[in-house]
Amino acid sequence: TGETGVGKGHLARWIHEQSDRREGPFVPINCGAIPESIIDSQLFGHVRGAFSGATSNHLGLVRAAESGTLLLDEISELPLSAQTRLLRLLQDREVQPVGHCEPIVVDVRVVAATNVNLAEAIANKTFREDLMFRLDVIRLEVDPLCQRIDELPDLLETFNREFAELYKQDPITLTEDAMTALRKYHWPGNIRQLRAMVERLHVLSPDSRIDVPALITHGQLRDLAAAPRLRSLAELKMSELQRILRETNGSISQAATAFGVHRSTIYRWLKDQDDADTASS
Repeated sequence: TGETGVGKGHLARWIHEQSDRREGPFVPINCGAIPESIIDSQLFGHVRGAFSGATSNHLGLVRAAESGTLLLDEISELPLSAQTRLLRLLQDREVQPVGHCEPIVVDVRVVAATNVNLAEAIANKTFREDLMFRLDVIRLEVDPLCQRIDELPDLLETFNREFAELYKQDPITLTEDAMTALRKYHWPGNIRQLRAMVERLHVLSPDSRIDVPALITHGQLRDLAAAPRLRSLAELKMSELQRILRETNGSISQAATAFGVHRSTIYRWLKDQDDADTASS
């Protein structure tokens, strides 16, 4: 369990790869992405002629995970009819394809993931209580990224290597101020947001050296300076602005280009800083 984007799917895959089922398939399923009208057939299979359009036998995703691991992501989105079939799978280790007369024994490990409070779903009668008890054998709660920020450097390195290889580029490097800003950022989208940011930096940034303005402009962390948890980030921004102005002999135009903003914004930042300095003196 955990917030959206914290890496529940990555954890499930890691568990699979570390287990004695690692030679078997890892089959991830987004339960909310399959239409209710076909989900029984997609998960548990069907035989030819079971319904209109069933022109051949279909194995189903559960049996496709034979000897491996089945990840049911967004398990709370599973329709009640499919929940009943899933309960049978967990209890009896067998499935019955749509239109098939006999159950078929299967050998799969089932991992379920959710960002929803299943107790509330049970109270709302959208999730079976007996199914939750069957699933809730070992519960792993994945904290949001902001609560395990010490993992940030390793995650950045992993995603940096991934996209450097994908786009055949040199890895990006982060300035000290940029890394400090990322450590203090609240990461509402968690690891998914971090990975997307690293990819955008590889695609959009003309320079492999990434500073705070690049994070805001090319990394599209536009709320970086405004985030309430980052009061010191305004100081980082001004420090970076002063550095750019020193290096460009005070060129407002070049500073605006570096930050990806209009010249008037740079003037406003400088005025705000002057006002703050006056108020504190």
